[in-house]
Amino acid sequence: MSQEFSRRGFLGSAGMAAAGASAVPLGLGAATGRAMAEPAQAPEGQSVLPGDSRYQTLSQGFNQRWASTPAYIRLVGNDADTVTELRAALDKGLRPTIRAGGHCYEGFVDNDRGVILDLSTLRGVRAARDKFGAPTYCVEGGATNWDVYTTLFRTFGVTLPAGSCYSVGAGGHISGGGYGLLSRRDGLTVDHLVQVDVVTVRGGTVEVTRAHRDDPEASPERDLFWAHTGGGGGNFGVVMRYHFGHLPKPPPRVWLSSVAWSWADLLKHPEDFRRLVDNFGAFFAQHSGEEETVYRGLFSILKLTHWSNGNVVLLSQWDEDDPAPLEEFLAAMEAGLTSRPTVQTNAAGGLFLPYPDKRRQMPWFQATMTLNPSGENQRGKYKSAYHRRRFTGTQIDAFWEWLTKTVPGLDLQQTLVQIDSYGCRINERKPADTAIPQRDSVMKLQYQTYWTDPAKDSAHLAYLSGLYRAVYKATNGIPEIDTDTDGAYVNYPDVDLGTADQAHPAYQRLYYKRNYSRLQRTKKTWDDKNVFHHAQSITLPS
Repeated sequence: MSQEFSRRGFLGSAGMAAAGASAVPLGLGAATGRAMAEPAQAPEGQSVLPGDSRYQTLSQGFNQRWASTPAYIRLVGNDADTVTELRAALDKGLRPTIRAGGHCYEGFVDNDRGVILDLSTLRGVRAARDKFGAPTYCVEGGATNWDVYTTLFRTFGVTLPAGSCYSVGAGGHISGGGYGLLSRRDGLTVDHLVQVDVVTVRGGTVEVTRAHRDDPEASPERDLFWAHTGGGGGNFGVVMRYHFGHLPKPPPRVWLSSVAWSWADLLKHPEDFRRLVDNFGAFFAQHSGEEETVYRGLFSILKLTHWSNGNVVLLSQWDEDDPAPLEEFLAAMEAGLTSRPTVQTNAAGGLFLPYPDKRRQMPWFQATMTLNPSGENQRGKYKSAYHRRRFTGTQIDAFWEWLTKTVPGLDLQQTLVQIDSYGCRINERKPADTAIPQRDSVMKLQYQTYWTDPAKDSAHLAYLSGLYRAVYKATNGIPEIDTDTDGAYVNYPDVDLGTADQAHPAYQRLYYKRNYSRLQRTKKTWDDKNVFHHAQSITLPS
């Protein structure tokens, strides 16, 4: 690998040496991965206080529902700064929260009178070495998806199978598991992770710990590494860097396809809506197992919008030059429908690809640019579900009932159920191999609604909650695990699934399944004072 040196010299923006196993930041011991008591580097960073022109912006994340009044925001500049600031916050009795890209769907980074540790200036992506001396691709915790894709591709010719929204921060995205348009082909983001460099507070000691997948099986460091393969952000410490081993090369070219059906036609032919949803579910139930060979390179999203949006949209990416399998897939989606497909007329979930020719080929990097919206800064609410089988008739009927419902005074044009294809290489891992346990699902659903008027908060929340409960009525209104469904995605958090202060909240089971007890034990080892916590954090074992 070629080396990338930062503007601050050989040690780089976060103190990580760019080459050589002996170049270890902060006096870290190569054998144990534990930090010495005092960092060798000087802290670099700056505090943003109330009254600073940046304060209001940096107090608020992407979702405009959430804002807070922290004592200050610390733009941490390196490991030493994070250690120093975290010690100072704890000495003052200030609760710390951690922010990378600021895209948390709930208010978990909100921090009235506390300290927000903001990683957004730590955006390096470079060649490095892990603590055992092996070459890695190093991604700093504040890097965005676009930082990652741009540098990995242009410098090294590789990529991560991560999300499409360009401004999402790596710090939270990776720790929750991470998936995207190449995941059926290349697995989850964390399937390629080999090491995390984390500022931890163990037994009251603030230090940098380097946890590796090859640490001894029963070691605390091995558990800490495993916890960051889907255990969610803000639970165990401040992730300064992620290290990845072998990474896949992206396809040279891909086909992008955009097909839409007019709601005007679907309202005349309700059976077409039901057939379309069933066709999609049946196809991916058949072609998403770990043994699948033909359609690993197909990622497709069916965007079931509210009728007021105007069109239901099917977006797909196919990674081979021969478009015949893509055309067969599109034909399978249209099978039995009276309504004819048309060109997309309105954006659905931020994406607008009005392709009159149904498909077009372009270089992978340009396609990634095309599919990288983060949407407008609005108010939003989200819910999620993993599906292990095709949709039931009851579920499809619930989609139809709620997406054709009119609520007086409520604009639902930006409300949709997004159904993502899933599985294939993702399903090669066992549930306990990583902290993210859903390893036999064929679809992942994200329920979304967006608006701008704070006065409409309760109405939008009630609508999305009603839709969700109706779809999963057979399992008490939630996507219960080990049934046709298999829980929810920790990176799409939803406080309606319970909070940490409740007895037996559902989120612990729905996000983590049987991996939760190990996460709790890891929490006890590495954060026994519960320094890092939020409404749906990992709780200490009782």
